[in-house]
Amino acid sequence: MANRSIPMVILGGSDRRRVRLPANGRDKHPLAGYKGVDLRIGGRPVLEILAERLEASGAFEPIYLAGPAEVYGALDTGAVLIDTDASFGRNIVTALGEVGSRHPGTPVAFVTCDILPDAEHLGAAMADWSRRAPSDLWFPLIRAPRDRGLLGASAWKPVYRVATERGRPPEEILPGHLVVTDPDALRLGFIQRLLDTGFKTRNRSILYRLVAGVGGLVGGILVQDVLHVLGGRLPTLTRDTIGAGIAVSVKLRGGRATQRDLEDATRSIFVRRRHRQRHPERRAALPILDGLSLALDIDTEEEAREKEDSPRRSA
Repeated sequence: MANRSIPMVILGGSDRRRVRLPANGRDKHPLAGYKGVDLRIGGRPVLEILAERLEASGAFEPIYLAGPAEVYGALDTGAVLIDTDASFGRNIVTALGEVGSRHPGTPVAFVTCDILPDAEHLGAAMADWSRRAPSDLWFPLIRAPRDRGLLGASAWKPVYRVATERGRPPEEILPGHLVVTDPDALRLGFIQRLLDTGFKTRNRSILYRLVAGVGGLVGGILVQDVLHVLGGRLPTLTRDTIGAGIAVSVKLRGGRATQRDLEDATRSIFVRRRHRQRHPERRAALPILDGLSLALDIDTEEEAREKEDSPRRSA
């Protein structure tokens, strides 16, 4: 597919409480509040710099900002404001509904408001998306540097081990903060609950996130499967979501997960079964890419000071 611009949503919600960091980050000081405006780099709100870089990449048009009008209404970013101030998952679902009504049938990109992606990293990542389109969901995993010193104040962030193919040694990766989705493919209600649970535990271990996620969702999933039975449909949601999530989490925790394992599980969990049946040729794509700036969100005071001490020129 030829390169083309797609709608981009910057998620401008707040961390209402400081998150609990893993053991190797206990000496750090987590940020809270509306980081898009509260966090300033070179005297400017980080959201302004991010919006400039997204626009300059040429990959996204128009650019939306999902966040409360009372916080972002006076900020001059050029982004179209979607007024929402709910949970992380609810903000995403609200934004998908708004953008989907304006751009039906179009892929939608999301990025968090607390990263400063380099222009070359954005360009290379979106070229990868374009080569793989159409996909139900595209979420790049970012290679971690062998020299952890290159992570600077972000060296505390959890690193996972994923192999590109079965039988090959795993690579160390960091989750990216850029996603492109096909909104029509997604289980939106389930995704809202899942993302809310995942956001609360985003810097914790795989085992902790697995237990918390399953505990928070299992009741609702079982009820949904009962409703499927009563409606004459197969009760597949438990297997598609909890079953797939547990299986891939165990592999990921043990360093045995492959890229294909993650892609299959992601599609099973996030994409509606009927859509998968209609489009068996499609996939969820989780490419392993270079581009560290796509992974290093600013979670702590120490990371913010590091960015302030050496701000990068806008793309």
